[in-house]
Amino acid sequence: MDCESSQPVGQSQDDTVLNLSTESYFTVDWKQEFQADTEQAILNPYPTDKVMPAITRLLSSLCERFQLSHSIEFSAIDTLEQLLVKVLAAHDDSAEENFLQQAPLYVLTVLNLVGKYLNSSTLLDPRLMQQLLERTNPELVWSDGRLREMEFDVLKALNYKISESLLLGAVERFSKDYILTLGIARKNTIGDVGVKLLRVVYARKHAIYTSLRSSVNSEDMFVQFKSNRLILAAAVVMSILELCQVDDRQIHVRVVESLSRECFVDPMNIIFLKDAIFNVIN
Repeated sequence: MDCESSQPVGQSQDDTVLNLSTESYFTVDWKQEFQADTEQAILNPYPTDKVMPAITRLLSSLCERFQLSHSIEFSAIDTLEQLLVKVLAAHDDSAEENFLQQAPLYVLTVLNLVGKYLNSSTLLDPRLMQQLLERTNPELVWSDGRLREMEFDVLKALNYKISESLLLGAVERFSKDYILTLGIARKNTIGDVGVKLLRVVYARKHAIYTSLRSSVNSEDMFVQFKSNRLILAAAVVMSILELCQVDDRQIHVRVVESLSRECFVDPMNIIFLKDAIFNVIN
């Protein structure tokens, strides 16, 4: 992976890069969302790591097939993980087994829900959905009625709340504030690299954090560190900076110090996480 921009087939350039406009959908107190998200993750440390990589790859391939934006892709991944946490939190082995058996159905259902949430005009081709299911699991039946039924079940499990990806939003904000202003690369190039990195991070998150476990003093501290998406966003942004081949050491120091203040964390924590991301890439 490098800082040379590329464009997936079937998507416009605007759909494949980060939103680095001067406007942001975040409110002034945008970090409160991350604090609540981190606290929720700490309180519900159910292991989704083994399941999510396969689900992430499936969802990313479906988004490419349906020509959906990365905003829908990453928000759907977050939503699926929240749904899986709810299933695991019930401590019901049969419910977990049922979820895994019907994973392709849940993926398509969540993708359809998130797509409509972020863009009301989004409509997945039902014939293509049926074809995809027949390839992955011929026993699963897809119909409009089944879709509505599963959408209701998913919304109920999530307390009727679907949100945009916090990780994506933070990467966009940090990239705009601390990389775009440097003038080191075009906006589309920075955004394209950011999207590629996020796909790697979502798919390999378990390996990334596992490699750092021995460096953290206690399990509680590790859970807090792993649960904080803001720190992960900062590490992704530092990875973008490195992939854009910025040789000026002072720039790296200035950016990581700014990000550490944003995240209320020691700069070395961001660097360690950035290095772990590169370890799974290389």
